[in-house]
Amino acid sequence: MSDDVFGSASDGSVSSGQDTTDLQEDVSQEEMTQLNVEIPKSLHRRLKMHAAKHGRAIKEVVEDVLDTNLDT
Repeated sequence: MSDDVFGSASDGSVSSGQDTTDLQEDVSQEEMTQLNVEIPKSLHRRLKMHAAKHGRAIKEVVEDVLDTNLDT
């Protein structure tokens, strides 16, 4: 099992043929809601370290993980 729970998209990279402009505009204008979950302390620590390592907010990392891993 891989140690990277965030998958291959954790670095925020986008393939050269993928145009995300429309999607990014739609998401940025979408109404927000709050999600509260309980996770193990060790996972929270890994999440914080990952976010800090990549210069991103935890919120951004979680949004990316959910968006990448949920079917539309």
